[in-house]
Amino acid sequence: MKIQYLSLLIAALLISGCASNNENNQDHHNDDNYLIKEDTSIDFLCMADDSYHEELQAMVDDFMKSEPHVKVRLFNPLGSGSYSAIERYIVSGFFKEDYPDIAQCFPDNVVKYLALGYALDIDPYINNETYGLVGDEKADYITSFLEEGTKYSIKGTYSLPFCKSTELMYYNADALLGVDLSAIDNSINEGHVLDTDYLDNLTWEELFTKLCPALKTYNDGLSHSEKIYIESDESAIFTYESDENFFITLASQYGYGYTHIDEQGQGHIDFENDEMKGLLKELNNAKTNGYLQTHGSNRDYVSNLFTARKALFSVSSTASLSYNYNKNDPFNIGVAKIPHPEGKDYTSINQGPSVCILDHKDENRSLASFLLWKHITNKSNSSSWSLKTGYMPIRNSSFETEEYQAAINIKEDATILEKATADNLNKISLVKDTTFNTSIFKGSGNARTNVGLLLKEVLLSDGSDETINQLFKSYADDAKSYLD
Repeated sequence: MKIQYLSLLIAALLISGCASNNENNQDHHNDDNYLIKEDTSIDFLCMADDSYHEELQAMVDDFMKSEPHVKVRLFNPLGSGSYSAIERYIVSGFFKEDYPDIAQCFPDNVVKYLALGYALDIDPYINNETYGLVGDEKADYITSFLEEGTKYSIKGTYSLPFCKSTELMYYNADALLGVDLSAIDNSINEGHVLDTDYLDNLTWEELFTKLCPALKTYNDGLSHSEKIYIESDESAIFTYESDENFFITLASQYGYGYTHIDEQGQGHIDFENDEMKGLLKELNNAKTNGYLQTHGSNRDYVSNLFTARKALFSVSSTASLSYNYNKNDPFNIGVAKIPHPEGKDYTSINQGPSVCILDHKDENRSLASFLLWKHITNKSNSSSWSLKTGYMPIRNSSFETEEYQAAINIKEDATILEKATADNLNKISLVKDTTFNTSIFKGSGNARTNVGLLLKEVLLSDGSDETINQLFKSYADDAKSYLD
């Protein structure tokens, strides 16, 4: 009897265990709440360094909990921040059938993937009524960031925003605010001392024809201990970190030619025009007079001039504020919009890496990659990623989260860097809808490189019309050679 009872007990336990396992498996595999219903593995190639990797991995882990059939491998095969090297790695993988599902990229990288037939058109996923950007969700993404992925020569969306930024103008607030230039030029700020509102609304014309000359004259009249900036062979009043962005921004703001795509999807090089030649000639004069330095003309990061008090203004990425802060010799940093042309609206460039989805001819992998992007860019994640990395939130609602608002509204006894960071975050929220995109096509990356080199060479040249004409022709011809 004991043996018979024991046998019955074991059988009952086994039946109970099987039922329990079947029930768990049914919950795990057949729950309609899961969009991916088959075991699926995807690789996410991301350039996040060690300081950001943990934050991103936590988002990935949360995503895998929401879609338990999906396994995501977060990796950086080269351990480097070189996007050209990553592009070569991915392209070589196409020929070995060994490439990631979703990858961090710049749009010019995607041009190569698109030409080889591996960049996935993401429009069907974005527009899907079940899991796409439904209702107000699409409008919640910053328009220019989302539209960047549609600027390719082929119709569709081939990249999605992730680590986006723009440019702002940082200035030495201790040196500039309260300076009275009325004795030198009474038209500057209507004869009032320099203040935040004036510096936040500068035009290029005001900057280079009035403010810079007045500041140089003012500085020359001060004793060595009183000077607002240190003059030397490499110093300048105004600096711009990216030669490429400087040229492209001027062309866009003034409405002069840079590049475009025609109705047939063919890219064109337009920057060899008299208007841009005239602008760069003026910049050459500004460089000669000690008003301007760029990364190219300085042959080094101009933020180093700013932190060493050899410059008063530094235009750089909104994700690079910390590079304009000198912890050993700190000064208060003001944050302002970059200058704009007189009589025209303010705009700034859309920059920073995106992600693309690479086609494996597997619907589950493609959908899982899209859903992963949606998760890591949801309201909360976009906000926390911004505060962690310095990049901009890519959703409008992310600016309204409690943590983002808390980062803006800091205590009065905050440190210099904390105050500057709060000002930076606040200014980002005000300019987020003013960024512009450029066309993306075969050769657009080379056009970008060439205009940066062109600007550098013009700034370092004798500034003659003959020299400027020759430089424009040389770099435009080279850029056009990449179109074929």
